[in-house]
Amino acid sequence: NATPPTWTPNAEDDEAARVGQAMHALLQWHVPGQAPSVSRLRQLASSLALSADAIERASALAQVIAHGEGAWAWDPALITIAHAEIELASGGQLMRLDRVVQRRDTGAWWVLDFKSHHQPADHPEWLAQVKAYARAWARAHPGEEVCAALLGGDGRLWPVAWR
Repeated sequence: NATPPTWTPNAEDDEAARVGQAMHALLQWHVPGQAPSVSRLRQLASSLALSADAIERASALAQVIAHGEGAWAWDPALITIAHAEIELASGGQLMRLDRVVQRRDTGAWWVLDFKSHHQPADHPEWLAQVKAYARAWARAHPGEEVCAALLGGDGRLWPVAWR
């Protein structure tokens, strides 16, 4: 595993936001079949000023997502290309996409957005966000199939129609 970046919370971030940041970091670093090391969890907890209980919640959420309906997005047998926390500029706006993968079987790109919530598709602002990400990815990859989904804290994959 590569050395993880240092995560610095914003002063206005509450604990729930920092738990979400930790969950995102753990999913960014996820390797199938490997649990995050205790030292990595401690380092992440320290950098985000999280208690042991809070980092455990973040780790549990990451594990549910990584082993849920979207687990294929980390499977090297199913994925030809994978990007984690990729930045993409579109329309003068900088976007940070949680995970973008290309499936080996179909060649389709999947733009995936992680949410700790159990019903992320109930949030119009999150749907709009992932739709914007998919549109931007499609503009950068003309002629290629682009799919989008939310990966929720309940382990479900919520496909999002974006066209």
